[in-house]
Amino acid sequence: MDDSIPPADARDAGEHPADIADRLQSMPAPDAAVALRDLPREAAARTLAEMDRDAAAAAAGTLPAVDAAALLTDMPHDEAADIAARLAPDLRTQVLAHFGTSDAARVADLMRYPGDSAGGIMQDRFIALPADATLGNCQERLRQWSEEDLPSASYLYVVDADRRLLGVVPIRDLVFRKPDRLVREVMNPTVRSVTVDDDRETVARLFAQYHYLALPVLDREKRLAGIVEARQVIGIVQDEATEDMQLMVGLSGEERTFTPWRRSLVPRLSWLLVNLATTFLAAAVVGLFEETIAKWTVLAVFLPVVAGQGGNAGLQTLTVIIRGMALGELQGRAAWSALGKETVLGLLNGLAIGLVVGLAGWWWKGSFILGAVVAVAMLFNMLAAAVSGVVIPAALRMAKIDPALASSIFLTTVTDVAGFFFFLGLAALVMRFL
Repeated sequence: MDDSIPPADARDAGEHPADIADRLQSMPAPDAAVALRDLPREAAARTLAEMDRDAAAAAAGTLPAVDAAALLTDMPHDEAADIAARLAPDLRTQVLAHFGTSDAARVADLMRYPGDSAGGIMQDRFIALPADATLGNCQERLRQWSEEDLPSASYLYVVDADRRLLGVVPIRDLVFRKPDRLVREVMNPTVRSVTVDDDRETVARLFAQYHYLALPVLDREKRLAGIVEARQVIGIVQDEATEDMQLMVGLSGEERTFTPWRRSLVPRLSWLLVNLATTFLAAAVVGLFEETIAKWTVLAVFLPVVAGQGGNAGLQTLTVIIRGMALGELQGRAAWSALGKETVLGLLNGLAIGLVVGLAGWWWKGSFILGAVVAVAMLFNMLAAAVSGVVIPAALRMAKIDPALASSIFLTTVTDVAGFFFFLGLAALVMRFL
């Protein structure tokens, strides 16, 4: 393979890959790719592995296939598979073509499993010992392994000739037992495992309940396919909590602070349109009393629509921003990037929702002016909600107040007041001049 990215040398970049990753994933993908190319190859691979998977795939996707392959081949197969699975199909094929035959097959095998399954999160670095080997022979075999191939967990798994799991041997037993003992004589035959199709939430619950360092993963033929380590479960629990929190407010469950706005638009807009339908129910109830109200007091019918939709949009922004703060993603200039993204989403969602509600107001009440007032007020309130969803938690954090504790209260106040002000203020101007 022609490695265009230079190999790592003895120089120390002086910064941990995780810190570099935090900075790179807040950049546009082409800029992050340039920064990766400026790093020694080993450091670039470690940095790419530390990045958010979507951001890492976006950066790798802007590199030539040979350069992306050079980085991915320096990563563990499970991490390379996570990133490769997010590449465009044509580019993924080109990247894998630059892998060695064995590495390409192992990465492709890991990509077969859904990302939310045990197979999708497992790693293929584990130590499997034959049951009838002596401990001395196994010690000699382990000495021949390279350091990068050794798993960090302290379990050795015992398998038969068909790689079916028979038991587990803690590494201390391998070291301190007599070398002429057989593996099957010292192994613990009671070993809990999961299958490649088990949900990752099931895996997380097993770790929480039994406090394992690692769990073996069996394929559909009950053969040992990989392991999941305890350190991976931290990310699983974090991702599941984020997903549950986002789903509560209508996000996709996969959006992150620096997800491109094009990918964020559709899930958010879809939920906002659903909420638009529910707010029209409240408006319809007020509309039952329309005949007792003077002509332009019909504006009261649309007040909950404007204010309610602003609140829903603001809570979506708030959820993403608070999560980003909790994970330390919003540092320095990154906060301004997040504000820019949310402003774009607020503008586009405001235009779309404003158009829908404006046309509905025109069709429902037969007044083009009323529809235009509602549409413009909706656009302004959605923009206010987006900006408030970033600014309010940032201001609370500066004031040493937990953003998750009080942000929603302030946000609801802003969107209600702003919604009423924009709507009724625009209506007052129209009535004055028309």
